[in-house]
Amino acid sequence: MIRAIVISYTEKGGQLNDRITGRLREEGDVAYSFRYGAELRDTGKLLEAEWRRTGAFIFIGAAGIAVRHIAPFLTDKTRDPAVLVADECGRYVIPVLSGHIGGGVALARRVADALGAEAVITTATDLNGKFAVDVFAVHNHLLLCDTGAIKKISSVILKGRKVAIHTDIPIEGAAPEGVCVAGDCPEGDSAEQNSFGRADGARRQGESGKVTVACQGEILCELFPRPYVVGIGCKKGKSADALWDFLMRVCAERRIDMARIAAVASIDRKKEEAGIWELSERLGVPYEVYTARELEQVTDRVHSSAFVEQTVGVDNVCERSALRLAGEYGENRGLAVEKQTCDGMTVAVAEYRPRSYCWHTPQRPEGGA
Repeated sequence: MIRAIVISYTEKGGQLNDRITGRLREEGDVAYSFRYGAELRDTGKLLEAEWRRTGAFIFIGAAGIAVRHIAPFLTDKTRDPAVLVADECGRYVIPVLSGHIGGGVALARRVADALGAEAVITTATDLNGKFAVDVFAVHNHLLLCDTGAIKKISSVILKGRKVAIHTDIPIEGAAPEGVCVAGDCPEGDSAEQNSFGRADGARRQGESGKVTVACQGEILCELFPRPYVVGIGCKKGKSADALWDFLMRVCAERRIDMARIAAVASIDRKKEEAGIWELSERLGVPYEVYTARELEQVTDRVHSSAFVEQTVGVDNVCERSALRLAGEYGENRGLAVEKQTCDGMTVAVAEYRPRSYCWHTPQRPEGGA
């Protein structure tokens, strides 16, 4: 699920705006339409208000307009939202910012598919259908601490060399071109075998679920598991600052590294809660919601509240939503933090262990190399 804002400046662009917004909503996302002269008077003020809590901005119009508007708000590739540009005729959709970590490339392909348009992809790993470590990290809820390794690994693979990957978690599917997995390396490839040996040593000294990427005996990157899912309940209109401070205090008390949080979850009544969306963006993780019926299906013991059940249709939101999503991400290991309450907010933290990781190799665009 994403939170997207679609911006248009002409009547023709407004019609396309409605199509994109409608399609995203049909697919379960949160999407808002802003058309100049109607809902929109000042693009800069809109971006200032929404930049920190919105995962994707889709501009309909000239790419230069979008670039000039977003320029003052850019920080870095790990924190900026995805930004797409579509022409008002609906022929092309271009991801111009945060194509990988922010999901811009994947969203561009979704929007293009909805419009019958062409997604114009310019990132080299996508064009060549190669492994991208940042995409692998996002899809497997892994923490990539050294963002400088992204360019290094991509450069190695695009030059036709191999990288070696080691983890004690099974990886589903066939390894993409240019990647070897421990135990599957071709015999006689001494450089890669040496990489595996060093990766093995790193794993033994590290933690379960860690992924090590190496090449010719050099460890290029380590990805760390994010084994926690946060469940949240709150009164309407709670600010991201209040939620952040509460969560930070809870995590500090239980010695949970907030960088190891994989996702945030709640009930579907909170699907458009701006404070929770901004919290998830600050954490750099997905936000997922469930219906009361779906939360009822959680069989783990939870703290039941008759008031909460009367209000939202289920006896507990924070614990049930955390446990539900933990079970979807992997082996649910129960609550690391039971329900905590503060000033109209509730928080619980569930822990999980991934059953497997999966490859995510972009499909080459038609006509690609």
